[in-house]
Amino acid sequence: MGTVNRIGHMGLRVRDLDRAVEFHRDVLGLVETERVGDVAYLTCNERHHELILIAAGKPGYDHIGLEVADTTVLEQAQTAIERAGGKSLGPIYDGEPGIDRALRCEAPGGHVFKLFCGMKQVGAPAGDDLPVKFEHASIKSRSLGAIECFLKEGLGFRFSDRMGRLASWWHCDADHHGMAIVFAPRPELSHYAFTVSDFGQLSKIADRLAARGQKLLWGPSRHGPGNNHFIYFHDADGAMIECCSEIAKMPPEGNYQPRTWPSRGSANQWGGGPPARFILTGYPISPSPSGRPEWIA
Repeated sequence: MGTVNRIGHMGLRVRDLDRAVEFHRDVLGLVETERVGDVAYLTCNERHHELILIAAGKPGYDHIGLEVADTTVLEQAQTAIERAGGKSLGPIYDGEPGIDRALRCEAPGGHVFKLFCGMKQVGAPAGDDLPVKFEHASIKSRSLGAIECFLKEGLGFRFSDRMGRLASWWHCDADHHGMAIVFAPRPELSHYAFTVSDFGQLSKIADRLAARGQKLLWGPSRHGPGNNHFIYFHDADGAMIECCSEIAKMPPEGNYQPRTWPSRGSANQWGGGPPARFILTGYPISPSPSGRPEWIA
């Protein structure tokens, strides 16, 4: 069993907190569980948060949250992270709403991860029109090899798929991927993703976008790697969201076998390749100085 046992949440810095919360509520169906100062915590299930929105003058992605079993694993992770080419951004800390303890670290290339344990449970939001969970994050990197080594050796992810020299997919639980890596000129967030119940749910989200005067960037269709249905669109600050259904399951829960896919035609099993707006979209990494995050009240 690897260090990370579950994809946790996405942490984003946004220009207008109320506008960002409204978008995720009205389009995705997320519910705000807590607001502390300029930080809003949103969920779609019994977990305290699957998304953190932080009011900031400049938008960017703050961190990708990854859950571990307990504090002992957090302590062990510090050594593994350093050996795999990453660095800790300060000691293990407490006092953050919704979780017990956390450790922030920086991967090769500057991507920031927050390992945490002890997610608080809340009453699950009512209704059947919500996503199931935060599913994965996809990041851009100039060096796939360095970040792949970090995920594997530092965080305990396992290989799922590869598409030529352009991208690779990695899992920490039964879902085909919790992390995806895409080759690009500069390190950025490509997109963050939520699981939805079925293909019909994707159409409802697209309808709600259309009611706001917004169109999908790509989809609906089905990916080769992961075999999931997908749609992509921008959130209120320009970060890209993917919503997925029917993602493949890795052994022993499923029977998906890792493979290498050709670079052409694999990303879309029903149609053409990604449009330019999809390829060019990137959400910048927010500066992350060492120590306790300044946005924690």
